[in-house]
Amino acid sequence: MKKSDVLRELFDEKIIKIINIFLDEPEKHFSLTQTSSMSKVNVATTLRILERLVKKEIVEITLMGKSKFYKLKPGEKTIALNRLLKKEEHITDFIEKIKEIPKIKKIILESKTDDGAKIIIVGNPVPSDKVTAIIKEIDGKYNFKIQYVEFSDEQFEGMEKMGLYNLNKKIIWDRSHKDE
Repeated sequence: MKKSDVLRELFDEKIIKIINIFLDEPEKHFSLTQTSSMSKVNVATTLRILERLVKKEIVEITLMGKSKFYKLKPGEKTIALNRLLKKEEHITDFIEKIKEIPKIKKIILESKTDDGAKIIIVGNPVPSDKVTAIIKEIDGKYNFKIQYVEFSDEQFEGMEKMGLYNLNKKIIWDRSHKDE
């Protein structure tokens, strides 16, 4: 029996359904009604679950006008949840190894397929030799190809200021959001 199956037996299926919505699309904002509809959990229960996930810093709230939208909060807790509930060991393994390199500030998942991912790594400077060694290890272990490009902090901030590309919505790990 897989550990994700054990968790499903131990925990409320409604909570797992809601968490999985956010894990499936970590960069997307969802309204309460969208979350309720997608999870097939009634609105009142969905609201209680979302409030609990916000308190546990797994989900964050964004106010747009008078409306609240919910989004997966990047950090250690969400990485751990993803590792427990999803079959994406290759990405979580990559993050676990990369975060040990102190000069790396952020990891951005540009795109992902079943057999590979395109990643942006932000740091000053990014030690390419260490990153390449980790990528080779992940490829050998999972047969999962990772391509990456590196940005300095200044380049990342410049891209954001120019509004050319909203990279913040795709951050899968951020050193400044470390959880206990």
